[in-house]
Amino acid sequence: MNTKIIALSTATLLTLACGSDPNPSGGTGAGGAPSGVGGQAVAGQPATGAGGTSNAAGGSTSAGGAGASSLGGAPGTVGGAGGTAGATNGAAGSANGTAGAGGAGAGAGGGASHAGAGGNGGAAGTPGTTDVAKALDGLRVDDACAGTADTSVGAVCGHVMLTSSGGSKYSKEVSIAGVAGTTYDVTLRIRGIVEPTKITGGMPVEMTPPSTIQYMGKTWRKTPYTIGGAASSSTTDPDYTQWHIGVASPKGDYYLNDYQQTGHYIFKLDYQVTIQMAANTKVTLDGIDRNERQIVNFEKYTIDGIPGSVNYGQFIQINVVSAQPH
Repeated sequence: MNTKIIALSTATLLTLACGSDPNPSGGTGAGGAPSGVGGQAVAGQPATGAGGTSNAAGGSTSAGGAGASSLGGAPGTVGGAGGTAGATNGAAGSANGTAGAGGAGAGAGGGASHAGAGGNGGAAGTPGTTDVAKALDGLRVDDACAGTADTSVGAVCGHVMLTSSGGSKYSKEVSIAGVAGTTYDVTLRIRGIVEPTKITGGMPVEMTPPSTIQYMGKTWRKTPYTIGGAASSSTTDPDYTQWHIGVASPKGDYYLNDYQQTGHYIFKLDYQVTIQMAANTKVTLDGIDRNERQIVNFEKYTIDGIPGSVNYGQFIQINVVSAQPH
């Protein structure tokens, strides 16, 4: 009994000699659970000291862990960083006049910060160049052969539809767009299969040299384009279809197959012209023939990039290359 009392007294003396914390965090006994709580830094508050742990086995007593060396943790950050401002102003409107989209939305804000402001909407765009004449792009008029076409050289076929006077007229009309008060230089690509006609009183427009070609032993205009005038008043010339573009404002007539002579011949067209057109004006593409028949596409011409003749008949197709303010 005396020996045990001396042992306990010695342990107590050793503990006192070590100068331990008067409130030791370590637990006692076998496998004592930790009683100290780890220090934590709370935003804007001092950190607490780290608690000790008890890991002694077999009932020995471990001293409580030392507290953190600093009296307080570093101050917490107040809130997150400010939100990123919204994207820059929206892009300007597209070429077709659609209003520009607004800038990107608010930035992602931090804890106490404010969201970034959204960007401003873009300015509305002005009508684009090719959009002005979009209604003309791909405009096409066909004059198909009626029945079974004879494709021998110089052959003719009937028009599918006849006017009350016994001739034919195939026509389509569209209106262009644009800014009111503005006149545009509209460049068109003219393609088609046509018979020759003769226009008088107009102004033939010659393109790049040579200005003539040879075909079936005769000399012909290479580009049969004429501004103004009317079908020849001779006995037979009006019996050959006049392929034509009419513009309401500024008023103009543009003939597309004026070869300055007629006959049972057939031609393939592919050239460009520039025509002045006022904003919102009406434009007509037509083929007018005084009699009931037309020259067949006996050459069986085809044109790359677009459909060919309907049943060996004739046609004109126009496509827009550009449209610029005059």
